[in-house]
Amino acid sequence: MTFGYRTVNDTAKCPKDYLHVDEVITIQKRETEKKIYIPIVDDNEWEPDLDFFVELYDPGKINNISGLPEKLNGDDTKCMITILDDDFPGSLGFAETDIVISKNAEKVSIKIVRLEGADGTISCMIRTENLSETQNPSNAEEYEDYVPKYEKVEFYQGETEKVIEISLVSKKTPQLDSKMIDDHKEEQESSEEPCDVIFKVKLEKPEPSEVKISKKKTCMVTILKSEDDEKYEEDR
Repeated sequence: MTFGYRTVNDTAKCPKDYLHVDEVITIQKRETEKKIYIPIVDDNEWEPDLDFFVELYDPGKINNISGLPEKLNGDDTKCMITILDDDFPGSLGFAETDIVISKNAEKVSIKIVRLEGADGTISCMIRTENLSETQNPSNAEEYEDYVPKYEKVEFYQGETEKVIEISLVSKKTPQLDSKMIDDHKEEQESSEEPCDVIFKVKLEKPEPSEVKISKKKTCMVTILKSEDDEKYEEDR
């Protein structure tokens, strides 16, 4: 008995994921089986599990439209092959979940780490938000205390950490006329002692879907505004 076998793309593509095979074989008298071998391309890039097919065909029967030999009839003349991925894209989280920064700082740097694998390109979104949706004296306010950020962070093959920066709104005013200085002093004397304010930075929407966000998905940033700010600077 003579027949052919060939590979057919599905989600797995030739030659990226496997090598195409198209051969004609003959089963001799008293033979009950034949083994065939299809080379699989192994790489270090994470991908979801991928499929392709191996189908049997009649080499003596050519399809008039495709010009290829026609597949043999029957459900058992086509086999689906699944390539299981053994590379791991990893999970994402913050290196620190609490950061304290001086009110005079121009920005805060926050590190995101990739754990449990570093294969392939993955990403997530970072988003800043206020400590609370309701009025709260500890709320850091957008554009008054920090510049809001919502953007994608990408990790390429082998990358295990990224540092993002969030701009802070410094209260320092380099040039003020005398009237503004007097008004500022009066305002300070009449106001209460300023309290430290906090905002949150979150990780969300990881891609692809197999990537997970770790438990360290929220970082609390405290901006020191009280007298302890001077002590904080000295300690640093």
